[in-house]
Amino acid sequence: MANDDLSFTLAWVDIDPAILPSDSQSPGTDAFRSAVTAFLQRQYEGLGGKARIIFNDTDGTLTVHWSKTSGFQHVEQKALEALNQRDFGTAIPLLKALIAKNPKDVTHLYNIGMVYSDQGKLEQAEETLRQAVALDPRHAHAVVALGVVQSRAGDLDSAVQTLRRAVELDPENTFAHQNLGACLLKRGESKDAEAHFRTSLCSDPNNLQSRLGLAETLANEDRFDEADEVYLEIIKTAGHGPAGSLAKEGRTRIAHANLRKGGKERPDVVMYCLGALERFETMTSKEIEALGQEIAILGMKGLDINDPEQKYALRSLPGKFSGLHLVSIMYAAFQKVSPSTDVGIDLSKEYVNAVSLFDTR
Repeated sequence: MANDDLSFTLAWVDIDPAILPSDSQSPGTDAFRSAVTAFLQRQYEGLGGKARIIFNDTDGTLTVHWSKTSGFQHVEQKALEALNQRDFGTAIPLLKALIAKNPKDVTHLYNIGMVYSDQGKLEQAEETLRQAVALDPRHAHAVVALGVVQSRAGDLDSAVQTLRRAVELDPENTFAHQNLGACLLKRGESKDAEAHFRTSLCSDPNNLQSRLGLAETLANEDRFDEADEVYLEIIKTAGHGPAGSLAKEGRTRIAHANLRKGGKERPDVVMYCLGALERFETMTSKEIEALGQEIAILGMKGLDINDPEQKYALRSLPGKFSGLHLVSIMYAAFQKVSPSTDVGIDLSKEYVNAVSLFDTR
């Protein structure tokens, strides 16, 4: 075989089913073999090379023998393009080829480890990233990636240890601090987590994940006003995006916590629930359920139960309502039609009192 030729092995599970026709995705079948062979041959012909694929049924692998032709395009360039486009089906065989040629190339090991991690192949990801870190213990990005994989696998102790090493290697690495903060938060170490989220934000003030982590940490410490300010900043920045939705959910949790502060019963909620029960007398079960669902959907966009202003409107009922009034109606509605449903807030004391008042009218 010429010096520029390559030979490397892929496990069948390394083949992304998304690159194959729907009727060819079962490993070991003739359709699978044909589709994989056609894909790999097209891929390497596109680089200016020829590929011969040999399947091994014994261990569920295939071996690719590839040789360059005159129209050669560099494999590394093509692999990077595929990674940037998140085309992992294309990237993995190319990265395997590069690693076969140079097994000690930390960059390629890091890249394929990241791909495995994103695909949820955590054992393969950890094994590959450990190889990268063993070759270059000071490769901070690889160390961070290893810590993230350990966290995703639920091994928080190892993840914290690895990510602490990452921040030692690169004290300004925002993702190292972000992920270390997240792991510490999961372990209940709020003070330490807060410090790392704040350090992450010093390096990257626009890091929404670190802002969300900081807000959650502050809320866990019952510093609700500070947490609410951070959530509001996220909502202003992220709007209706995923981070904005999580921030709205966080504000709702804070509002619920404030509502229950001191454990006292809220007489206004009792009256809201009583009013709801009186409304339900003229409504069918389906109408009550539809009302509860409408408020629940509105609540997904954010209901401020600390603001007494009557600023919310419904299709099902006339008038304007405060956030707390709507939540009380929703609670009462689900208690009537589906009492086992968790609506995200406990108004049981007030509801029981309202039912007692309703029954003694």
